[in-house]
Amino acid sequence: MDLTHRHSAKLLQGLVVLFGFGFTGVLGFMLYAEQQRLISQEFNKEYLLRVDSFKQSVLSRLATLHSLAILFETQPQVSKSLFRQVSAGLLINHPGIQALEWAPRVLHQDRAAFEQQGLSHYSHFSVTEREQSGVMQRALQRAEYYPVQFVEPLYGNEIALGFDLLSDSRRQTIIEASRDLALPLATSGIKLVQDPKGHSAFLAMRPVYLNQPVTVLEKRAHILGFVVGVFKIQTLIANSKLGKSEGDIEFVLEDVTKAKAPKILHRHGPMQTQLAPNTVWLQVWGRDWAISAVPSTQFIQNRTSALPYIIIVIGFFLTALTFLYVRLLYRRQLAIQRAVRVKTYELDKANAQLQVLTQIDGLTQVSNRRYFDLQLQKEWRRAARIASPISLLVIDIDYFKEYNDHYGHVMGDECLRSVAQALNELAQRPCDVFARVGGEEFVFILPDTEKVDAFCDKCLAAVQALKLRHQGSSVFKYVSVSVGACVMRPSNGESEEVLLNHADRAMYTAKETGRNCAKVINLVKPSPPQVSMSAVE
Repeated sequence: MDLTHRHSAKLLQGLVVLFGFGFTGVLGFMLYAEQQRLISQEFNKEYLLRVDSFKQSVLSRLATLHSLAILFETQPQVSKSLFRQVSAGLLINHPGIQALEWAPRVLHQDRAAFEQQGLSHYSHFSVTEREQSGVMQRALQRAEYYPVQFVEPLYGNEIALGFDLLSDSRRQTIIEASRDLALPLATSGIKLVQDPKGHSAFLAMRPVYLNQPVTVLEKRAHILGFVVGVFKIQTLIANSKLGKSEGDIEFVLEDVTKAKAPKILHRHGPMQTQLAPNTVWLQVWGRDWAISAVPSTQFIQNRTSALPYIIIVIGFFLTALTFLYVRLLYRRQLAIQRAVRVKTYELDKANAQLQVLTQIDGLTQVSNRRYFDLQLQKEWRRAARIASPISLLVIDIDYFKEYNDHYGHVMGDECLRSVAQALNELAQRPCDVFARVGGEEFVFILPDTEKVDAFCDKCLAAVQALKLRHQGSSVFKYVSVSVGACVMRPSNGESEEVLLNHADRAMYTAKETGRNCAKVINLVKPSPPQVSMSAVE
């Protein structure tokens, strides 16, 4: 640019003014953004502390059910006074619990005797249920009931006595799942029969069995009942630091177990700030909770200063020609970095999608043979390095060719998808690998696992539970599988093919011995006995 020309000089002056103001404005905005970041960082730190307090509060109160369950496992015939004594101690040490309850399993033929026994403790007692209108009535006839026999504290929870937990279809699903899986589970947000205000609450239940059943049928036959905890969301929040927000935090607690239909359990504040909410997920006995929070307007205002605006005013007076080159270079670098970031993101996204496509079976949407081979090599080397056991299961659908011939390939594909999804749900640990490696053949890789007999039984039961009719099968009227498993503790000189061959041979052995069964080959050598120093001497 030739500065001897008038127009060129004016243009240069205009550029100086334009970029000077631009640089100062950007600097002021960056200070403002940094200030907002610090505010957000301070808020996040405080919020996480309060959420952790709430989490510990919830888990500590849920733990009371384990303590109460031990009472019924060691003494199946627990009296009302003993239940009251133990429950009262738990309630004193864990304030904020609405009620602790015992709901035994009562068969219909034992209902009259159970109600008569209840009348010996209470003047009015019967097995009840709630009508759609909300009115309590005598429970209709069912094969079995889970009525509340004991409740502590009794005051304020009298209406819960005799209430059949199985009368509610939503709770029935939770009860059956808890019973069959032997896991403590919690319900979604509910309205308590003993709470006229309609505050959000949830039930947490822990099954109690006679002896230690293993299979699902044994669990159903030996279930004694459930210890139940009744928890009000508002009370749990109030007994933690999350409830002591002092107007600086606005949050909403949601049950997001069903992602398509989240349910709000508690809301504090309108949450109308422009900042993106900070969300923390909690696992509460089979339920997924999400706590989304934002700082209140008061929180932001108390920590916002006028420094960015002061910098802008000062910057307008300090704009100079040297800043022009720096600003131009700065803007150019920003543009290059932005373009590179966008291209890199697009490339990474495309690579990630491509990698997923190459590792997922198109029909069943589970991992494919390629992913299985990679993971088997990886886990085999890791097991050899740390001398840990590794198990491999090979699962084959019985008489699948006959199934295809009888029902057609469309139904055959649907059968493969159903079996794959049922088995895939058994891979509970992040390190477990489930994949389809052939037409009707599936595999499990179970690292750090030495005993797989129970897991094989789960595989058989999971497929049988689908109840897919199979007229072409000569061993079972429904679709079944044969399972072959091998357990090894590999050494550095061995190949993973050894494990695969043994598991495959075990599967064919299961086929030859009748199908719809499992065969396990355990090649783990027992550890040598430890010899004490004194014996050596």
